[in-house]
Amino acid sequence: MSSRRGRRWTVLFVRERETRSHRLALAEWKVGAAAGLLLLVLAAVFVAVGRGIQGAADRARMLELQAAIDRLQQENAHFGELAGRLEHLERAYGQLRRVMGGDVAPSERDVLLPAAVTDGRRRSPRDSPGVERETGALWPLVESSFVTRSFGDTVGVPFKGHVGVDIAVPAGSYVRSVSTGVVTRVREGGEYGLYVRIAHAEGISSLYAHNSWLFVAEGDSVETGEVIALSGNTGRSTAPHLHLEIERDGVPVDPLTFLARGS
Repeated sequence: MSSRRGRRWTVLFVRERETRSHRLALAEWKVGAAAGLLLLVLAAVFVAVGRGIQGAADRARMLELQAAIDRLQQENAHFGELAGRLEHLERAYGQLRRVMGGDVAPSERDVLLPAAVTDGRRRSPRDSPGVERETGALWPLVESSFVTRSFGDTVGVPFKGHVGVDIAVPAGSYVRSVSTGVVTRVREGGEYGLYVRIAHAEGISSLYAHNSWLFVAEGDSVETGEVIALSGNTGRSTAPHLHLEIERDGVPVDPLTFLARGS
Protein backbone atom coordinates (compact mmCIF):
# COMPACT_ATOMS: atom_id res chain seq x y z
CA MET A 1 0.00 0.00 0.00
CA SER A 2 1.04 3.68 -0.34
CA SER A 3 1.45 6.38 2.34
CA ARG A 4 0.86 10.01 1.72
CA ARG A 5 4.15 11.11 3.35
CA GLY A 6 6.86 11.61 0.63
CA ARG A 7 5.06 9.32 -1.85
CA ARG A 8 6.52 6.13 -0.48
CA TRP A 9 5.54 2.53 -0.94
CA THR A 10 5.17 0.31 2.12
CA VAL A 11 5.21 -3.46 1.78
CA LEU A 12 3.94 -5.64 4.66
CA PHE A 13 5.35 -9.15 5.21
CA VAL A 14 3.30 -11.45 7.50
CA ARG A 15 4.36 -15.02 8.31
CA GLU A 16 1.75 -17.72 8.24
CA ARG A 17 0.19 -18.36 11.65
CA GLU A 18 1.80 -15.26 13.15
CA THR A 19 0.23 -11.91 14.08
CA ARG A 20 3.40 -9.89 13.94
CA SER A 21 4.20 -8.27 10.59
CA HIS A 22 7.28 -6.68 9.00
CA ARG A 23 7.23 -3.48 7.03
CA LEU A 24 9.45 -2.44 4.13
CA ALA A 25 9.20 1.20 3.12
CA LEU A 26 10.42 2.09 -0.36
CA ALA A 27 10.60 5.44 -2.06
CA GLU A 28 8.51 5.63 -5.21
CA TRP A 29 11.53 6.32 -7.42
CA LYS A 30 13.22 3.15 -6.15
CA VAL A 31 10.11 1.13 -7.03
CA GLY A 32 10.10 2.68 -10.49
CA ALA A 33 13.80 2.00 -10.91
CA ALA A 34 13.40 -1.61 -9.82
CA ALA A 35 10.46 -2.06 -12.21
CA GLY A 36 12.45 -0.51 -15.04
CA LEU A 37 15.45 -2.73 -14.28
CA LEU A 38 13.20 -5.79 -14.27
CA LEU A 39 11.78 -4.79 -17.64
CA LEU A 40 15.29 -4.37 -19.03
CA VAL A 41 16.30 -7.80 -17.72
CA LEU A 42 13.19 -9.39 -19.22
CA ALA A 43 13.83 -7.62 -22.53
CA ALA A 44 17.46 -8.83 -22.51
CA VAL A 45 16.28 -12.38 -21.80
CA PHE A 46 13.76 -12.23 -24.64
CA VAL A 47 16.40 -10.89 -27.03
CA ALA A 48 18.86 -13.61 -26.03
CA VAL A 49 16.25 -16.33 -26.40
CA GLY A 50 15.21 -14.93 -29.78
CA ARG A 51 18.79 -14.81 -30.99
CA GLY A 52 19.34 -18.38 -29.79
CA ILE A 53 16.27 -19.57 -31.67
CA GLN A 54 17.34 -17.64 -34.79
CA GLY A 55 20.87 -19.02 -34.49
CA ALA A 56 19.55 -22.58 -34.25
CA ALA A 57 17.33 -21.96 -37.28
CA ASP A 58 20.29 -20.49 -39.20
CA ARG A 59 22.46 -23.48 -38.32
CA ALA A 60 19.74 -25.87 -39.42
CA ARG A 61 19.37 -23.93 -42.68
CA MET A 62 23.12 -24.03 -43.23
CA LEU A 63 23.14 -27.78 -42.71
CA GLU A 64 20.32 -28.15 -45.23
CA LEU A 65 22.17 -25.97 -47.74
CA GLN A 66 25.38 -27.95 -47.24
CA ALA A 67 23.49 -31.22 -47.76
CA ALA A 68 21.95 -29.79 -50.94
CA ILE A 69 25.41 -28.71 -52.16
CA ASP A 70 26.78 -32.20 -51.48
CA ARG A 71 23.91 -33.77 -53.44
CA LEU A 72 24.48 -31.39 -56.35
CA GLN A 73 28.20 -32.17 -56.38
CA GLN A 74 27.48 -35.91 -56.41
CA GLU A 75 24.96 -35.50 -59.21
CA ASN A 76 27.41 -33.33 -61.15
CA ALA A 77 30.10 -36.01 -60.79
CA HIS A 78 27.60 -38.65 -61.94
CA PHE A 79 26.62 -36.55 -64.96
CA GLY A 80 30.29 -36.06 -65.76
CA GLU A 81 30.84 -39.80 -65.64
CA LEU A 82 27.84 -40.38 -67.90
CA ALA A 83 29.09 -37.73 -70.33
CA GLY A 84 32.51 -39.40 -70.45
CA ARG A 85 30.89 -42.77 -71.02
CA LEU A 86 28.74 -41.36 -73.81
CA GLU A 87 31.75 -39.76 -75.46
CA HIS A 88 33.60 -43.09 -75.27
CA LEU A 89 30.66 -44.92 -76.85
CA GLU A 90 30.42 -42.29 -79.59
CA ARG A 91 34.11 -42.75 -80.39
CA ALA A 92 33.67 -46.53 -80.43
CA TYR A 93 30.64 -46.18 -82.71
CA GLY A 94 32.61 -43.94 -85.05
CA GLN A 95 35.44 -46.46 -85.17
CA LEU A 96 32.95 -49.25 -85.78
CA ARG A 97 31.39 -47.40 -88.71
CA ARG A 98 34.82 -46.73 -90.21
CA VAL A 99 35.75 -50.40 -89.78
CA MET A 100 32.52 -51.63 -91.30
CA GLY A 101 32.41 -48.99 -94.01
CA GLY A 102 28.99 -47.74 -92.96
CA ASP A 103 26.15 -50.22 -93.35
CA VAL A 104 27.42 -53.78 -93.69
CA ALA A 105 25.91 -55.97 -96.36
CA PRO A 106 26.95 -59.55 -97.18
CA SER A 107 28.78 -60.11 -100.43
CA GLU A 108 30.39 -63.10 -102.11
CA ARG A 109 33.74 -61.34 -102.19
CA ASP A 110 33.68 -60.75 -98.44
CA VAL A 111 33.11 -64.41 -97.56
CA LEU A 112 35.61 -67.21 -98.09
CA LEU A 113 33.79 -70.41 -97.20
CA PRO A 114 35.50 -72.97 -94.97
CA ALA A 115 37.99 -75.22 -96.71
CA ALA A 116 36.63 -78.48 -98.03
CA VAL A 117 38.10 -81.81 -97.00
CA THR A 118 38.70 -84.21 -99.90
CA ASP A 119 40.62 -87.47 -99.73
CA GLY A 120 41.59 -86.65 -96.16
CA ARG A 121 43.31 -83.42 -97.25
CA ARG A 122 42.02 -80.00 -96.29
CA ARG A 123 41.82 -77.83 -99.40
CA SER A 124 42.44 -74.16 -98.75
CA PRO A 125 40.15 -71.49 -100.28
CA ARG A 126 43.21 -70.07 -101.96
CA ASP A 127 43.10 -73.16 -104.23
CA SER A 128 39.54 -72.36 -105.29
CA PRO A 129 39.22 -70.63 -108.66
CA GLY A 130 37.78 -67.13 -108.76
CA VAL A 131 38.64 -66.30 -105.14
CA GLU A 132 40.67 -63.11 -104.75
CA ARG A 133 43.09 -62.88 -101.87
CA GLU A 134 42.38 -60.20 -99.29
CA THR A 135 45.06 -58.00 -97.80
CA GLY A 136 45.05 -55.97 -94.59
CA ALA A 137 42.55 -56.48 -91.75
CA LEU A 138 38.87 -57.23 -92.20
CA TRP A 139 35.82 -56.96 -89.96
CA PRO A 140 35.19 -60.52 -88.63
CA LEU A 141 31.42 -60.59 -89.25
CA VAL A 142 29.19 -60.37 -92.30
CA GLU A 143 25.87 -60.12 -90.49
CA SER A 144 24.84 -56.71 -89.17
CA SER A 145 26.26 -56.42 -85.66
CA PHE A 146 27.11 -53.89 -82.98
CA VAL A 147 29.59 -53.61 -80.13
CA THR A 148 28.03 -54.17 -76.71
CA ARG A 149 31.20 -54.00 -74.65
CA SER A 150 34.31 -52.06 -75.58
CA PHE A 151 38.01 -52.57 -74.99
CA GLY A 152 39.17 -51.55 -71.50
CA ASP A 153 35.70 -51.69 -69.92
CA THR A 154 36.20 -52.26 -66.17
CA VAL A 155 32.70 -53.56 -65.37
CA GLY A 156 33.26 -56.97 -63.78
CA VAL A 157 37.04 -56.73 -64.33
CA PRO A 158 38.05 -53.57 -62.41
CA PHE A 159 41.78 -54.34 -62.17
CA LYS A 160 42.78 -55.23 -65.73
CA GLY A 161 39.82 -54.14 -67.85
CA HIS A 162 38.13 -55.88 -70.74
CA VAL A 163 40.86 -57.10 -73.11
CA GLY A 164 38.69 -57.34 -76.22
CA VAL A 165 35.35 -56.26 -77.66
CA ASP A 166 31.99 -58.05 -77.48
CA ILE A 167 29.98 -57.89 -80.69
CA ALA A 168 26.29 -58.83 -80.60
CA VAL A 169 25.36 -61.02 -83.57
CA PRO A 170 22.79 -63.81 -84.08
CA ALA A 171 23.98 -67.33 -83.28
CA GLY A 172 25.13 -69.22 -86.35
CA SER A 173 26.56 -66.16 -88.13
CA TYR A 174 29.80 -66.49 -90.10
CA VAL A 175 32.92 -65.62 -88.09
CA ARG A 176 35.80 -64.62 -90.37
CA SER A 177 39.53 -64.36 -89.87
CA VAL A 178 40.52 -60.70 -89.76
CA SER A 179 43.72 -61.42 -91.65
CA THR A 180 45.86 -64.16 -93.19
CA GLY A 181 47.48 -66.42 -90.62
CA VAL A 182 47.91 -69.83 -89.02
CA VAL A 183 45.58 -71.37 -86.42
CA THR A 184 47.64 -71.85 -83.25
CA ARG A 185 44.96 -72.91 -80.79
CA VAL A 186 41.50 -74.48 -80.87
CA ARG A 187 39.85 -75.11 -77.53
CA GLU A 188 36.48 -75.94 -76.03
CA GLY A 189 35.22 -75.11 -72.54
CA GLY A 190 36.09 -72.58 -69.86
CA GLU A 191 35.29 -68.89 -70.00
CA TYR A 192 35.73 -68.60 -73.79
CA GLY A 193 33.68 -71.66 -74.72
CA LEU A 194 34.57 -72.73 -78.26
CA TYR A 195 37.38 -70.43 -79.39
CA VAL A 196 40.10 -70.07 -82.01
CA ARG A 197 43.41 -68.21 -81.85
CA ILE A 198 45.23 -67.26 -85.05
CA ALA A 199 48.79 -65.97 -85.44
CA HIS A 200 49.31 -63.30 -88.11
CA ALA A 201 52.34 -61.46 -89.41
CA GLU A 202 54.35 -58.86 -87.45
CA GLY A 203 53.54 -60.34 -84.03
CA ILE A 204 49.78 -59.92 -84.38
CA SER A 205 47.35 -62.56 -83.09
CA SER A 206 43.56 -62.70 -82.94
CA LEU A 207 41.13 -64.68 -80.78
CA TYR A 208 37.46 -65.48 -81.50
CA ALA A 209 35.39 -66.83 -78.58
CA HIS A 210 31.90 -68.14 -77.65
CA ASN A 211 31.41 -69.90 -81.00
CA SER A 212 28.87 -72.64 -81.64
CA TRP A 213 30.89 -74.45 -84.34
CA LEU A 214 34.51 -74.44 -85.54
CA PHE A 215 35.65 -75.06 -89.10
CA VAL A 216 39.41 -75.05 -88.49
CA ALA A 217 41.98 -77.06 -86.60
CA GLU A 218 45.36 -76.23 -85.13
CA GLY A 219 47.98 -75.79 -87.84
CA ASP A 220 45.51 -74.75 -90.55
CA SER A 221 46.37 -71.77 -92.73
CA VAL A 222 43.56 -69.26 -93.22
CA GLU A 223 43.03 -66.31 -95.53
CA THR A 224 41.67 -62.87 -94.75
CA GLY A 225 37.89 -63.18 -94.62
CA GLU A 226 37.87 -66.97 -94.47
CA VAL A 227 35.02 -68.35 -92.34
CA ILE A 228 36.58 -70.09 -89.35
CA ALA A 229 33.55 -70.58 -87.11
CA LEU A 230 29.88 -69.95 -86.47
CA SER A 231 29.00 -67.50 -83.70
CA GLY A 232 27.23 -68.77 -80.60
CA ASN A 233 26.73 -68.48 -76.86
CA THR A 234 29.19 -70.99 -75.39
CA GLY A 235 31.35 -70.49 -72.32
CA ARG A 236 30.75 -67.57 -69.99
CA SER A 237 28.17 -65.74 -72.08
CA THR A 238 24.69 -64.39 -71.43
CA ALA A 239 23.62 -63.88 -75.07
CA PRO A 240 24.87 -64.80 -78.55
CA HIS A 241 27.88 -62.69 -79.45
CA LEU A 242 31.46 -62.79 -80.68
CA HIS A 243 34.26 -61.92 -78.29
CA LEU A 244 37.23 -60.65 -80.33
CA GLU A 245 40.73 -60.03 -79.00
CA ILE A 246 43.75 -58.62 -80.83
CA GLU A 247 47.29 -58.80 -79.46
CA ARG A 248 50.49 -57.24 -80.74
CA ASP A 249 53.61 -58.97 -79.38
CA GLY A 250 51.49 -60.46 -76.60
CA VAL A 251 50.02 -57.12 -75.51
CA PRO A 252 46.23 -56.62 -75.94
CA VAL A 253 45.24 -53.73 -78.22
CA ASP A 254 41.84 -52.26 -79.04
CA PRO A 255 40.40 -54.38 -81.87
CA LEU A 256 38.37 -51.44 -83.20
CA THR A 257 41.47 -49.28 -83.53
CA PHE A 258 43.41 -52.14 -85.09
CA LEU A 259 40.71 -52.94 -87.64
CA ALA A 260 40.09 -49.27 -88.42
CA ARG A 261 43.73 -48.94 -89.46
CA GLY A 262 43.47 -52.05 -91.58
CA SER A 263 46.76 -53.42 -90.27
